[in-house]
Amino acid sequence: MTEPSLHLVRTFVAVAEHQSFARAAKALAMTPSSASRIVKLLERELGTPLLSRTTRAMSLTAAGQRYFAECSSALAQLRGAYEMVRDEQELPRGAIVVSVPVAFGHSHVVPHVAAFLDTYPHVQLDLRLEDGYVDLVGDGITLALRIGRMKDSSLVAHKLLDNRRILLAAPAYLARHGTPQTVEDLQEHQCLVSSANHDDSAWRLFRQGEECRLVASGRVRGNNADAIRRLCVDGLGIAFHSAVTMAAAIDAGELVQILPEWTGRESGVYCLRPQRRMGPAAKAFIDFLQARWGTACAPIPAAPG
Repeated sequence: MTEPSLHLVRTFVAVAEHQSFARAAKALAMTPSSASRIVKLLERELGTPLLSRTTRAMSLTAAGQRYFAECSSALAQLRGAYEMVRDEQELPRGAIVVSVPVAFGHSHVVPHVAAFLDTYPHVQLDLRLEDGYVDLVGDGITLALRIGRMKDSSLVAHKLLDNRRILLAAPAYLARHGTPQTVEDLQEHQCLVSSANHDDSAWRLFRQGEECRLVASGRVRGNNADAIRRLCVDGLGIAFHSAVTMAAAIDAGELVQILPEWTGRESGVYCLRPQRRMGPAAKAFIDFLQARWGTACAPIPAAPG
């Protein structure tokens, strides 16, 4: 058996990752027919099928799964070695694509972009403010900032800030409707439900090891964290929201924390990236943000849950 060339292996790995000849071909700057022909050539050289193809779907054979696992890991190591040598010789430059939640992006990222670009004139930034799911590999995203509790995944994650969800309301709302004294009182108030959260209308509150699960309800709900923040500032109800996102509104006196002994679980603001070394431009961006944040967006102190 002749050892397949790296070009054949790289094409096969791209097809397996994208689960599509068309998407893999686009990523590799070739035609889908060329990608298909290269994979067939690799299968012929290996003497075994790697893909099962139908008119509607494509999947890896058992041999294909094993070969993909080994080859993708080997290619990642080769790419990492190349990037390590390259990064040691280069200043931050080139394009980075960064995905951030809308509300957090407006409050904690956008205000620092001008200073970052002034500091690193050879970096081009594509900043995407979005609350929904994004495919970092498929969408070509360099890194993403996300708020919450990270689940196990194939992505590399590291925490940038501590955080937790807290209960908030505008002074005007509390003046009209009174301040809740217990979590049970929340059921008599207008709650601003955010469907952007995984738990939706079920608010899980913690106090010194005690848990209270509240099914929140109100006249207004939304699927965007920034919209919920604005509605809360406008006095339309009580929100259960990320402390780092709401910190600026609290500092400005637009919102106040209520029932401070009750909070969500401790979570954080995380940087997510694919499993490869962070390039100098991406690293410079994260380091710059953390230096600018300092303690300014530390979460509101809360009793441990």
